[in-house]
Amino acid sequence: MRRKKKEKIRWNIGMIIFLVLLIYVIINVITFLGKKKLSVYKVTEDRINNTFSFTGIALRDEKLLKAKESGYITYYVEEGKRIKKSGTLFVLDKNGKVQEALVKQAQKKKSEKRAADDAGIQQKIKDYQADYSDTKFSKVYDLKYDLKNVVLSLNENAKKNVIDQMRKKLGQDSFYIEKSPQSGVITFYSDNFDKKGKKDITSADFDQEQYHMVKYNSSDKVKKNAVVCRIAKGEKWTIVIPLKKEQYDLLRGNEKVYIKFMSDQQKTQASLNVEKKGDDYLGYLSLNDYMIRYIDERYLDLDVSLTSYRGLKIPNSAITKKKFYRVPVEYLCKQENGENEFRVRKIDSDGNVTIEKKNYKICKQTKEYCYLDPEEVGQKVVLQSMKSGATYLMEKTESLEGVFYTNHGYTQFRLIEPIAKKDDYTIIRDDTKDGINLYDFIVLDSSAIKENQVIY
Repeated sequence: MRRKKKEKIRWNIGMIIFLVLLIYVIINVITFLGKKKLSVYKVTEDRINNTFSFTGIALRDEKLLKAKESGYITYYVEEGKRIKKSGTLFVLDKNGKVQEALVKQAQKKKSEKRAADDAGIQQKIKDYQADYSDTKFSKVYDLKYDLKNVVLSLNENAKKNVIDQMRKKLGQDSFYIEKSPQSGVITFYSDNFDKKGKKDITSADFDQEQYHMVKYNSSDKVKKNAVVCRIAKGEKWTIVIPLKKEQYDLLRGNEKVYIKFMSDQQKTQASLNVEKKGDDYLGYLSLNDYMIRYIDERYLDLDVSLTSYRGLKIPNSAITKKKFYRVPVEYLCKQENGENEFRVRKIDSDGNVTIEKKNYKICKQTKEYCYLDPEEVGQKVVLQSMKSGATYLMEKTESLEGVFYTNHGYTQFRLIEPIAKKDDYTIIRDDTKDGINLYDFIVLDSSAIKENQVIY
């Protein structure tokens, strides 16, 4: 049998056009599926208030007083109170007999006249009752010591009379009296930070498990050369805080911050300085008030807030960079009508020099430089200073931040001036020349498109 011959496909112009269109559609579908989806973002207004929580170390300008010999100490001022210069701080004797006699004389003096602060005693009891719970039974001992300190807070005349009587009875060398070398606020304890300044603080000091404090009260036996009293000189004090690298970068350059003490929600302002010390980042908060309020605290929980920033909210994904020529301002000339212009120096094939005036758009200007768009200027352009005659080849560039503006259906690069950043967005100024305005549309993902590209 004869095999049937295969019929040949007969091409005509219609089939060719159909095939071309089919291939074109397939290519576009593949391109579309593999292409990043373009989204636009409507610019809104927002505010950033960066707040960080820290546990800081409180350091005060203190005078430390040590026991000149071992013995029993009796304080003659209440802890946390202010004392004047040369006021009686404490009496120390070797065997405790003088202390017992002093207490009896003080009690006798108090019964004779109002030599102590009865209102202070009542207040201590009220504070204790307000804070008492079964889980804080140890505070009973604190109350006992506090009451003893208040009872012995005689006025200076009463103290002098009591001490004079004890000298006559027991002798001059049986005890010694410590007078305050200066005025200030009194506390009775010793800890890891004796003689430490703010520059001595390291990251290890923030480990509270390693913190050790010895608190002294009347009737305690103290050792020779032990720190038994501290006098805070004034209201100026410092809180040292530990920082992470990103916190250090954000806080650096801020001279003032707002702080809130978590124990009582008290708010105030502090001066700020940050430093990198080896692998550690530390912040130093300088305050001029509230020192007495937290006189008995070494570690303080607090929130630190930067100045609140208000401006236009831009997603970080929308931010891109573009290179601009950086030109010294000395090559910028002023026309008689006040407009800016540049003098472009040109040399023809015969070596003749001509100067041409150009009104290049200045995209950004600082005290030292102005920035020009390379697409407008071109390459190998030489400027000449009108004042000095010096020349400048425009080739040095600097990348500036901006976004792709889309209001007109195609992308235009617009410069932005960031104010503050937080999480995944940035707050920018709303008054940048030729910049972005409220409710403008910008490309959400700047990596998905190029400048001057039509989007619809």
